[in-house]
Amino acid sequence: MYKALCILPLLLLPACSTTAQQPQAEFKPQQAPVNLLAHQLVDELVTHNDALKPTQPLLVMTPAMVEDMQGSNALASQLQQSLMTAFHQRGFNLVDLNLAEAVRVTPQGDFILTRDWQQLPTDIAVDHVLVTSMSQAKGEILFNSRIVNVNNNRVLSTAGARVLEAQLPGYLAPSHRVVSKEGLLYRYENRGEDKSRIVGDK
Repeated sequence: MYKALCILPLLLLPACSTTAQQPQAEFKPQQAPVNLLAHQLVDELVTHNDALKPTQPLLVMTPAMVEDMQGSNALASQLQQSLMTAFHQRGFNLVDLNLAEAVRVTPQGDFILTRDWQQLPTDIAVDHVLVTSMSQAKGEILFNSRIVNVNNNRVLSTAGARVLEAQLPGYLAPSHRVVSKEGLLYRYENRGEDKSRIVGDK
């Protein structure tokens, strides 16, 4: 009880003080985990790059699942955008493939970005592309990126990252107890015993 009575006046002092308030620190939004992943990959790619100059145009492709090199998902789409941002912030010359040849004015808004190949230009001159593969594993997902010269398929730089489920909340989750693989159902005792699940995938 004695300690409580001694502390109480100290707690009341700030309320009675006429001292001017200290200015608040400038608010800086935290980096999203997928953006941090993109910067990590780009930093490694720049470190190991042996030929690409920042002035040479670079095209960032959508990351693909390593099983078929065609599958994509919400994580892959966002990582593509984050990789473009990270590379441009490092001073590289980026080409945006998703820019349509005309603006679309709709009741929902005015748009120029598209994934419709019929609306995209066909004369983009690019010699270098960034490709990324994604591989799901138990409790984690693996990323491998490389810059390739499309004229001779020469790899100019590589980077890799291993990310745990907890490090990409909203994109990765534990596997279900029942998992479908190639038409067969696999039943586990607990969730998370199979490969990590990308949120939004069936």
